[in-house]
Amino acid sequence: MERLKDADPKRLGTVTLRGRLGRGGMGTVYFGVTDDGEAVAVKVIRDDLADRADIHARFVREMDALRSVSSPHLAALLASSEDSDERPWMALEYIRGLSLKEYLDAHGPLTVEQTATLGLLIAKALADIHAAGLLHRDLKPGNILMGPEGPKVIDLGLVALAEGPTDLTSSGIPLGTVVCMSPEQVDSPKQVSAATDIYGLGATLLYSLARHFPYEAPAGPMLMLKISNPTIPPDLGGVPDPFVPILQRMVASDPIARPTITEVHNLLERLIGGQLPASIRNLAVTTYVERESDPEDPTPQQRPARKDLSHVAPPGSVIHRLAERLRKNYAATARF
Repeated sequence: MERLKDADPKRLGTVTLRGRLGRGGMGTVYFGVTDDGEAVAVKVIRDDLADRADIHARFVREMDALRSVSSPHLAALLASSEDSDERPWMALEYIRGLSLKEYLDAHGPLTVEQTATLGLLIAKALADIHAAGLLHRDLKPGNILMGPEGPKVIDLGLVALAEGPTDLTSSGIPLGTVVCMSPEQVDSPKQVSAATDIYGLGATLLYSLARHFPYEAPAGPMLMLKISNPTIPPDLGGVPDPFVPILQRMVASDPIARPTITEVHNLLERLIGGQLPASIRNLAVTTYVERESDPEDPTPQQRPARKDLSHVAPPGSVIHRLAERLRKNYAATARF
């Protein structure tokens, strides 16, 4: 986390900002603390895009989407700006864990069971998003945070209506991350369906197992040509045998050939073998690695010490005390 710059806001609504977490396609993300002492991630439109009406509309769309979706596997919206504010902002649940991409790059691929569990929980988040009549459209390892309660999907910046064409057109901001884009998202980004999120989930699970994406190339245009060419099959090298037929369907070139989100859930559940509560706990314990605290954070003494959580946490540990929450998340998933 970087310290605030002179030009950065110091307070937004009931949130005091303490540092910079990062910078994305639309916004700058800050670490903040509410007046109630709750840590939050605060997203604000970037200075260089503040005057763009299309970016402003897209940001507001993301806030509206977060208000309309409720899911235990989606980072929750906790506070936001009023409609009268010149520059909108949103405060989201702050998850101290690494992104899935950061975790995999540092610790290597997940096991078949861990990947199936990860996929099942993300499928539940997507099902909740789709149930609200929306599409995520930018699912990737970088948009999944591995928190103490398991994975949480973030960033609905490219969210679109599931029914009918989206009005999000090219405006200098990529309509997704190319390595996780479906062929139809490359060719006709205004005509996508829930099958696009299935493809993004498949690409994410492929990376979790084999540390590469369905298609890779040294340059973006070449990569997009490979993705959109139905005669070039996706690379599933390094994928364990039990996962090959599932991923073949999920990253199929033809969206009609991909399974539905319910089918994905059922296929992955079979790989876990009926031990879902234990598998969820194992995934959370294994992948939760807390980020280093920042000097600007006013509550570091309240945080649990950073631990090596590659083993099963002993009774009394922070992760062990989260078992009840995990069971609740499982109960929500079981009602898929």
